[in-house]
Amino acid sequence: RKCLLSRMDDNQVEVLEVSASNEIKKLDHIIKSMLGSMDGGEISTSAYDTAWVALIKDIDGNDAPQFPSCLQWIADNQLPDGSWGDDKIFLAHDRLINTLACIVALKSWNIHLDKCEKGISFVKGNLSKLENENEEHTTCGFEVAFPSLLEIARSLDIEIPDHSHVLQNIYAMRNFKLKR
Repeated sequence: RKCLLSRMDDNQVEVLEVSASNEIKKLDHIIKSMLGSMDGGEISTSAYDTAWVALIKDIDGNDAPQFPSCLQWIADNQLPDGSWGDDKIFLAHDRLINTLACIVALKSWNIHLDKCEKGISFVKGNLSKLENENEEHTTCGFEVAFPSLLEIARSLDIEIPDHSHVLQNIYAMRNFKLKR
């Protein structure tokens, strides 16, 4: 770099510095706008994670949730179609695992049963969409997490049919991964 600069006159160096400065400002603006679109870079609220936190029992031994605000968030954020998840884009894997987790959380505390029923209808009506979804859109670990959630749901008397071809494929993928 020093060799290149030593061959340049002062005007050329100044132009180069201005160009670099403008490029830095441009990149700074791009980064700030990207972070601004992500609410300051914070992680967005996850229905799945919120549902798991909502399952935590009160540390004082009461038969109550430790974090009732999580249950309220779940109740307040059900989408009109009965699901939970990203309202801007529909990805079947994401919507189904989020929805089942929220159903399990609400049913565990035996609250908002109307929302549970609406969620169950969504799950039953959309399981078949898993089969046609692009593999790139599959939630990481779905084939392990979703069957586990189904087992928890069944232990809470939540009826989700398990005889479908789609679910059989998911169970087979889970078993394959767990054997490795």
